[in-house]
Amino acid sequence: MAIEPTKEQFTAFSQADQDQPIAMINLLKFREKADYPEGAAEAGGTGAEAYARYGAVAQKKIEEVGGRIVWGAPQQMVMIGDDEKDLYDSVAVVFYPSRAAFLRMIAMPDYQEAAKHRAAGLAFQKLLQCDGSAFAKK
Repeated sequence: MAIEPTKEQFTAFSQADQDQPIAMINLLKFREKADYPEGAAEAGGTGAEAYARYGAVAQKKIEEVGGRIVWGAPQQMVMIGDDEKDLYDSVAVVFYPSRAAFLRMIAMPDYQEAAKHRAAGLAFQKLLQCDGSAFAKK
């Protein structure tokens, strides 16, 4: 399962309207044990702990580009769908004022440095990009 976009997905996102406000729905499944390279200072701990290291940086970067975390909570159950394929540990909705703001954030050096914790912590993820106009401040 993926934790990064395919080249085609990233190209489509990059070529879409860069001024449109977006909401990203994050469906997150954590590793039981964080998967850092051998000898890494951060080795050990759970995937959720590793992801929290990433999240602390990501939240600051989201705010820096004008976005905000709208909502987040642990998933409790699957009401409709495939229990195995649709079981996540956490769900979050993040607003960005534009696609350009999101791309600016992921290019920031401190965000990129923190991404190693995201990779170590996630077993897999779905990231669904939606129209964020409803969350834009008017």
